[in-house]
Amino acid sequence: MKLFRKPALLFLILLLALAGVRIAPALTLEEALREALAKNPEILARGHEVRAAGSAVRAERGKLLPQINFMAQASRLSDPQPVVSIKGPGKFPAFSRDIYLSEVDLVLPLYAGGRLRKRVRIAEIERALRESLKDQTALDLLANVKDTFYLGLYLRELVSAREKTLSALRREEKEAELRLKVGRIPPLDLLRIRTQVRAEEAALAAAREGLRRAKEALSVLLGRPPESDFELEGSILRVQKPKEVSPDLALSCRPDILAQREAVRKAEELAALAFREHFPELDLYSSYGRKAGSGFNHSEEVWEAGVRLRLNLFSGGTISARVAEARSRALAERERLRLLELSARREIADALSLIAQAEEEVAHLEAARATAREAFRVESVRYRTGAGTVTDMLLAQAAWARAEADYLGARYRLAKAYVAYERATTLLARGWLKLRCWNIINSESKNLEEEKWPGK
Repeated sequence: MKLFRKPALLFLILLLALAGVRIAPALTLEEALREALAKNPEILARGHEVRAAGSAVRAERGKLLPQINFMAQASRLSDPQPVVSIKGPGKFPAFSRDIYLSEVDLVLPLYAGGRLRKRVRIAEIERALRESLKDQTALDLLANVKDTFYLGLYLRELVSAREKTLSALRREEKEAELRLKVGRIPPLDLLRIRTQVRAEEAALAAAREGLRRAKEALSVLLGRPPESDFELEGSILRVQKPKEVSPDLALSCRPDILAQREAVRKAEELAALAFREHFPELDLYSSYGRKAGSGFNHSEEVWEAGVRLRLNLFSGGTISARVAEARSRALAERERLRLLELSARREIADALSLIAQAEEEVAHLEAARATAREAFRVESVRYRTGAGTVTDMLLAQAAWARAEADYLGARYRLAKAYVAYERATTLLARGWLKLRCWNIINSESKNLEEEKWPGK
């Protein structure tokens, strides 16, 4: 009975230790995307920028309303001065070196040449621009998370493939050690096999380190500290091909193009605002308060009301030069929009080309992988039976390992091409972002509509 006590005790301690360890569930792609949108610092910063732009809109709208201010002043003068103005013949005011004044001022803009409303419109366009930039940042974040997640899946599969080839080589190494003991192979064959084993161990270590770095990069994208102590759920071999969409519809929903269109509108509004500096400005103003002398004596009420007109008669060409500058900047923004649309079409075409290329590579390398695996099996049998050489077997093993790595690399490149196409066409945003789409049916109306994609 004493012989069984120690193993039972050790088994009980092991169970208690495992009971306190919580095994974290594997991270799915959907969970990673959701967490990134909720916690990534860059997307949170974009949200603050949108809220700041909304506050700027409210500030510009407030300038359309009357501006009321309270002012209090206490002054000590070098010479006595009248506390209030002379009110009539023989009525001299009190003099004092100390003057106290408190008043409430009111200014109401009656006409400003449309500048105030233009500034409101510019602030609204800036808010829309910030929203589009936030959507673009979110789209890029989704693409980066998905790409990095697929990289982790690829490296995990590569580690598994490297472990299989290393295990097969180690079996050959053990058999070679036995055959060397009985004198059936020369020592050089064993040295060559051991060299190949060390090379496979180094390749396996490199794949594991790459997987660790990919997980740490994914953690940072999710808003976490760099960590790699979690598993990924899914397989790089089961990535689904996205549906193709019309390039025109894709361009109408790209946030970067929408942001540039807002930049064009903002530049045009700034040009119109600069031109309106030629127009007059008319304000209604009034003030009411009290003025007193030393010791708050001789306190009397003071007030004024009137209309103020300001009209620029000559500015030395400054206003005209600013108008020309603003119009040139608007033309530059239009050219940037055209360049961005052309680049977006090229991105879609490049993504489709990469998908076609990767699909051909996968089909070719899938057959090459099966051939290389069978060739290694045949060469191993031939070497064990004495019909083949160790060189042929090691070459076959290297070809098998290379074929496995190339096949998984092609699978990853195919998945990466899928992500590039989904990002270029904004398909990646479906179910995650509420994108605004430019109305391509009636572009002259410059209306924005909700995205209309084919059903899932």
